[in-house]
Parts: sequence; structure tokens; C-alpha cells
Amino acid sequence: MAVTPRTTSTVDVAVVGGRVAGAALAARLARAGLRVAVYERAVELGPTLSTHIFHGTQDLRAEGVYADLVAAGVPPLPEVQVRLDELRLTFRHPDDPGLCPPRELLDNLLLDRARAAGAQVHLGRPVVGLLRERDRVTGVEVADQDGRVRPVRARLVVGADGRSSPVARWVRATQYLTFRSGRGQVWRYFRGKRLPRVLLWHRAGARLAHILPTGEEEYYLCAQPPVGDPEDFRRTGPDALLPWVERVSPEIAELASGGEPVGGLRRMSGYPCFFRQPFGPGWALAGDAGHAKDATIGHGITDALRNSATLATALLSTWDDQSALPERLGEWARRRDEAELANFWYSQELGDAAPVGALRKAFFRGLDATGVRRLDEVMADKRDADTLLTATRLARTALNQVLSGVPAPEVLREAGVLVRLNLLRRKAFRERAGQAPSLAVSR
Repeated sequence: MAVTPRTTSTVDVAVVGGRVAGAALAARLARAGLRVAVYERAVELGPTLSTHIFHGTQDLRAEGVYADLVAAGVPPLPEVQVRLDELRLTFRHPDDPGLCPPRELLDNLLLDRARAAGAQVHLGRPVVGLLRERDRVTGVEVADQDGRVRPVRARLVVGADGRSSPVARWVRATQYLTFRSGRGQVWRYFRGKRLPRVLLWHRAGARLAHILPTGEEEYYLCAQPPVGDPEDFRRTGPDALLPWVERVSPEIAELASGGEPVGGLRRMSGYPCFFRQPFGPGWALAGDAGHAKDATIGHGITDALRNSATLATALLSTWDDQSALPERLGEWARRRDEAELANFWYSQELGDAAPVGALRKAFFRGLDATGVRRLDEVMADKRDADTLLTATRLARTALNQVLSGVPAPEVLREAGVLVRLNLLRRKAFRERAGQAPSLAVSR
């Protein structure tokens, strides 16, 4: 590529990536009066890798797009049905329903709001490098459609460019507590059949499947095979999806049958989950670029909107005093880690390739109505998992298992490895270890 001789542009914030995290952040900053430019590689925002799931409406309402999504035909989902082998749990929240919008619809609505707020939006304009002065990022290099590179000066560059963020790579952002998901995701879209307004999430052994409506007569079917599953969808192709799901859940398979497939299979497997240092001189990371859980927990787009909102608050609180910005962003980064940590570990457990252990299964089986509500709040990202899966409750479950006739050595062995895993996780977080403790310790 050749560098164009045209005059260098100047903005307050250059946002790299125009999907959920980037669009939401750009809208908030532009509404506050900052000059914001969004650079998105894609010429148009179509479907992308995503779990689609919002377990509540709060974040969508805060971004001003909830009513637009419902008006576009995305059905509110007031009920979630979970099956864990023989155990069934039902979560109902009619006053705060879930929503599963197609990503091309959600992303374009958020980007439209960024435009309306005054942000400059440049589709089909990939950022190919960064501008620097000494150790500070001072802008971006943007490729035009003719292949020439145009420099854009910015007081801050935000990478909102996903798990494999080029911005994170260019600034050498430190990554810590990294692990790879123990399962893949294989999904396909369908249309022509109306599904009940409920999200079904079923698990049989180590296999997971879920189905959810994304429109009035549109839905999404997903298989989550553990690593090493004998089914190779790359070889068997899209027709293998429904039979695989039927072996996990005949109920989900029956709902899925009869629809018209839209496109082929979409797949992701072995993807990284991590925290990254989310800021440095002249740069910051938003959404999956800075922190990504295992997708099995379904918190990705909720995390992205929350992270963008708190980053915007941190930036705007001290924008006029740039000397105070590093301290403010340091506080933001610490709070991000503390807020996300418990459910990050829980996402690792949900994404594990092994079946749920007997002690954990007994714990879920013994939940009373309050416990079921709290588990729903964990899955909705409204509660930290460690406030539900406490040492006291696990100890009580272990005692009840022994009293019911389960051999004490078997119970104590599983309880012991859970305690050890928790200690290793605390140590890893305290030391910002590069790799997360392996779940193999709990085998």
C-alpha cells in the first residue's frame, strides 16, 4: 500500500471496529460532544460469530435500541428452560425478558445511533496500523478503497476489533488468565416456522444444544460439541446438525425440524478466553478485544455493552484533564477485572469438555426457589457465580450426599479438587498469570 499525500485528519477518538462495543462507545462519546470516527473493515455489517443472547433488557434499553428490535420482529423471551441430564430448571422473568436479535440487525441499529449522535462512520475502511510518537499511540493508518493509506490523528485510539484484535497485537497488550474453550459452537439459521417464546438450553453428558427464536418465524439452532466429539461437522456438513441435536435433546430437535435453512453451518472451536491489559498511552481496548469469556455462558454482547458504557464514563469524567486519564483508566481496568472474574471462571466450567461432576449436579438438584432465582441471575449476568456456588453451600451438599449413601471418599475427592481449583484461581488472578489454571485439576 502507498501512503497518500492528503492532509492528515484529526479526531478526538478513533474507534477501530464498528460492531456492538465500538458502535455503542462511539455513540456515547459523540453525544458528549467528542469528535469520534469509527473505522470498520466490513463494507456492510452482516451476520457474525455470536451467541446472540441477551438474558434481560436493561443494556438494550440503555442503548436505546430495545423498542426498535421488538418493532423489527425480534420476540421477547420471558422464559428459559434448562435441562442438565435428568434435572430440569425453568427461569421465568416476564417483566425483564431475554432477547436474541440477529447480529446484523443489532449492529446496524447501534451504528445508526452512533451516526445520529454525530460520529463519523467509515465502512469498508480497515485500520492497517497505528501512528506513534515515542511510546504513545497518536492515531491510526486507514486504508482507502483505492489501496492508499491515510493517517488519522487521534487523542485516543480504541480497539473494539474482537478477540483477535489487531490493535491489541500492535500495542502488545499483556494477556492474562488465558484458556481455550473446551467445546466448539456449530450453528445454523432457519426461517418459516414460529417457535414458542422460550430459550431452550439442554445438556446431556458433555454435549450441549440450544435453540432460540430470532424473529417471528426465524430461529437459530446451535450445537456445542466438546473437543474430541466424534462428529466432525467440517466433514459431514450441515445435514448432520439436526441428528446430532436430536441425540442431545429430542425436544429441541422437534422444535427445529420443518424450518427452511438459511445459509450453511457456522463454526468456531478452540477459541481463546482471556483478560487483556485494556489501556496504555493513547490507546484502550473495548469489548472482546479487552476481555472475552467462554461463549457457552452467553455473556459476550452483554459484556461488550457494559464495558463500553463504563469505558465511556471513565473517559468523559476526565477528558478535559488528560494528565488524570491514566489513573482514571487504571481504576476502570481494576473494576472491570473484579466485576468479570467470577463469571469468567464459571464460563470456563460451562465450556469444559467433561460431564458435570456428581457434587455439582447434586448442588443444582438441591436448589430451592431462591437458589433457582439466583442461578437465573448468574446466567443473566446480574449476579456473580461465587455468590451462589459458595463453599458453605458446596459443603452442605457434600454432607447431604454422604448422608444419602454416596461413598464419603468419592464425595471428598470431588470436593477437594474444587477447593484446590479455587485456590489456584485466586493465586493466578493475584499474580496476573498468563495461563488460567487448568480444569484438569478437578478430574
